[in-house]
Amino acid sequence: MRLNWQHWHKALSPEECERITKLCRETAAFQSATVFKNNEYVPSNDIRETKVAWVKDPQLRQTCNDYFLEANRNAFNFIVDFLPDIQFAEYEKGCFYTWHHDINWDSSSLYDRKLSIIIQLSDPSTYEGGNFEFKELEQPQGFRDQGSVLVFPSYNVHRVTEVTEGVRNSIVCWMEGPRWR
Repeated sequence: MRLNWQHWHKALSPEECERITKLCRETAAFQSATVFKNNEYVPSNDIRETKVAWVKDPQLRQTCNDYFLEANRNAFNFIVDFLPDIQFAEYEKGCFYTWHHDINWDSSSLYDRKLSIIIQLSDPSTYEGGNFEFKELEQPQGFRDQGSVLVFPSYNVHRVTEVTEGVRNSIVCWMEGPRWR
């Protein structure tokens, strides 16, 4: 049976999640999230409403890389060899991301996103809503828990429901490789 995702429940400690959140808030500049439309990245509040920051931390990069490689070895066997900058996402009350996949099929780049990773940084008791969900796939049980890590093929359609109270923080990144063929 082909696996749709790899999940590590509470893989990072609450202290490590708090360290990452603090690092991201102190070192990265927030911007409004964008989506790819008509061959350019643009704001689109009907598709995505959240703040993001790009993070360049070697330790966090190594953590993401290790999970990517383990998931790929365990389940996917994709040709991947590039890890771009890491995205720190902050979903406040009213923030969401509608159904989407992480691949830009219209790109002229010779590389495609092949694997996506999400690391849950927030304690789930500190926010309401903000649920990560797959469309037409089984849901990973316990992924909402702080420190949980999820790796999945970037073509899987997913969303984050609207946050109704509190703040949800997460790390998002992609492992890229030569174009799908």
